[in-house]
Amino acid sequence: MPRKFICLLMILFLLTGAVGCGFFSRETPQEELPDSEQDSEETLAHLRKTVFYFVNERGFLVPVTRDIPWVEGIGRAALESLVDSEELRIELAEKGLRAPLPEGTQVLGMTIRDGLAKVDFNSNFLQSPDLEAEQNAIDAVVYTLTEFPSVDEVQILVEGKQIDKTPNGNQLKEVFKRQNINLERPVAASPDLVPVTLYFKGGSSGGSFSYFVPVTRMIPKTDNQIKTALEELIKGPAEDTGLVSLLPKDTKVLDVLQNNGQVLVNFSKEIEGYGGGIDVEQSIVNSVVLTVSEFPEVETVSIQVEGKAGALPEGTVLETPIFKPLYVNPDSL
Repeated sequence: MPRKFICLLMILFLLTGAVGCGFFSRETPQEELPDSEQDSEETLAHLRKTVFYFVNERGFLVPVTRDIPWVEGIGRAALESLVDSEELRIELAEKGLRAPLPEGTQVLGMTIRDGLAKVDFNSNFLQSPDLEAEQNAIDAVVYTLTEFPSVDEVQILVEGKQIDKTPNGNQLKEVFKRQNINLERPVAASPDLVPVTLYFKGGSSGGSFSYFVPVTRMIPKTDNQIKTALEELIKGPAEDTGLVSLLPKDTKVLDVLQNNGQVLVNFSKEIEGYGGGIDVEQSIVNSVVLTVSEFPEVETVSIQVEGKAGALPEGTVLETPIFKPLYVNPDSL
């Protein structure tokens, strides 16, 4: 047999084997975040600032920023940090928080591709006691994973299968995005209502730990949605939630102007009547900035009082635009 013919047969065999094994067509699932993110400042010491979502004493999901080791499969490690255990229970107890995922929950597998994270849990994920706890478990997974820049959406599997509904009736088959965290109250669907996220202040019953809580409220559509959201922030949370708005009730939002990613908020002088205290003053500014920053494309927030920049009574400077915060509720757990 001619040598040239034998060589052609060998090449054809190799190409056929390669295609059969998928070497030319297989996509490698992303278990990790892009290399570019690994070079950011928060990872230089092999730690990454990561926002987790725990449950407070009133059943609200609370974002808490913690430093965790940068390990292979950090997204999976983040989810495992949400699972209830005796050790974590003791850690969180003094903060008035608890883990959102049922004890014994395991991550059987996870892939990230084209912005979609697919997570496969064992059956313990479905062991939440009621509808609210189940919803918190789902939201905690979605919000914790979408804190990573490489994740936009999340799909949840159980034992490798898509589940239509959880035992208590929550939808589980859909692909989830960040939306309607801590939905304030059930409201009838209406094209005239839109969701906004308001940041109220909360804390443990013992007073050892305070934090901001994102609450979704359905409000009417208006020509200036940020202004309307801030007016709702001033109104405060629903009763018996354990949450408060620190902005004085008689404060008025005189105007909100947006120029590309820059937002200027002008309050009436009543905002200065909060009663004093640097902690309260800074909390007022933070709740405003966090609430405004939830709107798409907002990069910086500037605050004025009666059309003037300057400083609040306790010295918080308002002249410099405040950038959208990367992290909320830092903790040293």
